[in-house]
Amino acid sequence: MKSFLKKYLNFIYSNNDSAQKTDSSTSSSGSKDQTEDHNNVPEETQKAFVFQSAVQEEEGYEAFARYLSLRIISKADLESFPEEAFYVRETLEDTKTILVLDYPSSIEHVLKANAAAWDKTEDELFERALKNIQETYHRVVVPYEGHPQAGMWTLTGDDAFKTSAVLYLEEYPALQGTHGALVALPDKDTFICKIIEDDISLEVGMQFLVHFTDETYHNSESRISRQIYWYINGEFTVIPYSIGLERMNYVLPFDLEDRLF
Repeated sequence: MKSFLKKYLNFIYSNNDSAQKTDSSTSSSGSKDQTEDHNNVPEETQKAFVFQSAVQEEEGYEAFARYLSLRIISKADLESFPEEAFYVRETLEDTKTILVLDYPSSIEHVLKANAAAWDKTEDELFERALKNIQETYHRVVVPYEGHPQAGMWTLTGDDAFKTSAVLYLEEYPALQGTHGALVALPDKDTFICKIIEDDISLEVGMQFLVHFTDETYHNSESRISRQIYWYINGEFTVIPYSIGLERMNYVLPFDLEDRLF
């Protein structure tokens, strides 16, 4: 659990761990005194967790505004933490969109308690963060490598914010066919689309995406969602699917069926 927090939520630390690090760095004579003092600290204080953020090291909204950004994460990433402490929205079904600070060398989750002095509404913070992503990461639509026969597309970039493109997918008309597109983001490194021009392109896309998305999701250490979405006119709809021993099945949204058949 500790390694998970260090890797994904590096804004949180344990007072108890901090005390142990201090003890190990002192001399043997000082260690005994510090150990005695530490033992006198109430047990509740030793076990308490303290949220730590770079927000506390500077002051003023403008000092942080240029770093605001948005990440798409799995719902499971926040299950062990008080969601109300963060700026979180459910923009895409089965995922969470969380407000962060995209520093050059780290990513910090913004805590409401730290940002209260900024006197900004949640809408204002999310709008600024979305503007920052679009201005910071200039992406190009390219074929998805490794599976040319499936005709899949993706966006350039190896950063942690590529999947956030679902928040402004309308900015990439090349990813929108006559009947929209199929979209999947099984983990933080994978953003993949299939343009839908007719029923054949839909079938080819689903035949590939069902197995690819499910396998990538379950084999990844940084999962986001195993869902496949139909995107059109700024809206996402989940396409339910199942994988059996001999075949896979999926159920198309009524609106997509009406457009194709």
